[in-house]
Amino acid sequence: MLRKIRLFYYNNKEKFWVTIGITVFVIVIIQIINGVIKNNREEELNNKTNESSIINSGSSKNETYLPSRTDSIISDSKVPKDRLEEDTKVIESFVNFGNANDLEGAYNLLSQDCKDEMFQTIDRFNEFYFKNIFNEKRSYDLENWDSTGNRTTYRIKYQNDIMATGTINEEFIQDYITIIEENGEKKLNINEFINKVNLEKKGQVDGLEANVTAKYNYYDYVEYDITFKNTTQGQIIIDTKDNTESVYLEDERGVNYSWFGNEIPNEKLTLNGGESISLRIKFNKLYNQNRKDNKINFTDVMINDEQNNLKIDL
Repeated sequence: MLRKIRLFYYNNKEKFWVTIGITVFVIVIIQIINGVIKNNREEELNNKTNESSIINSGSSKNETYLPSRTDSIISDSKVPKDRLEEDTKVIESFVNFGNANDLEGAYNLLSQDCKDEMFQTIDRFNEFYFKNIFNEKRSYDLENWDSTGNRTTYRIKYQNDIMATGTINEEFIQDYITIIEENGEKKLNINEFINKVNLEKKGQVDGLEANVTAKYNYYDYVEYDITFKNTTQGQIIIDTKDNTESVYLEDERGVNYSWFGNEIPNEKLTLNGGESISLRIKFNKLYNQNRKDNKINFTDVMINDEQNNLKIDL
């Protein structure tokens, strides 16, 4: 048997080695092709990852991510591209400070109104915002939400940074950041705080005087600082709370927005003769610059056991 195999080999030796050579050549070519395909796929994946990093974080290749639209989502206003660039650079700096755990750098970008309103100290900023947002590396996505004058509000979605963590997480933290001009510099109002407007509006009815001194716009509500003074000798009740809709904000189109009366203790709504009190009144109104506030109505004011209506024109 072995002799027959040897005889077959010697008679077909040339064909045998040619066949082996062709087989080896084909195998090598297939391996080369597979290697090229694999490298191309890896390169394509890396390119897509890098592009995603540029778009979402603005931190790669020193490029700043700009919102894709210059017109605002909730209004007809448009923001010039150069202002978009300036605004988003400030937001990018804020996120970079957060990712670098630079608490002071991030705090210094806040406007004075924002600090006075919610973050009076850097420790308070850290406790109620910074450490909750930047508990990991963040990328972000921006949308031009609203603009008026030199003030623009952006909706920001803080996302986990894929390049830093190596994992994909579809969860995000949403906030509204407003860029304002303060002493010639761009500053941030964060935590859904849009802006503060100083006012001097008055109203009165039968011995009760009201003076509106400031308005605070937030993304999903508005607040007014109002000082009430009882100029009589008797007791005045600003609102009895018998009706949850007795105090409301009215816009220029006649639409009413109810107040958050449950946030004000009943005893603060009662004034004895000669007393004054300053209250922050909150109304359930989503911010929209196209819906101007017209007046505040207190329709259940009790003076000398009689119901009165106090209106404050805005």
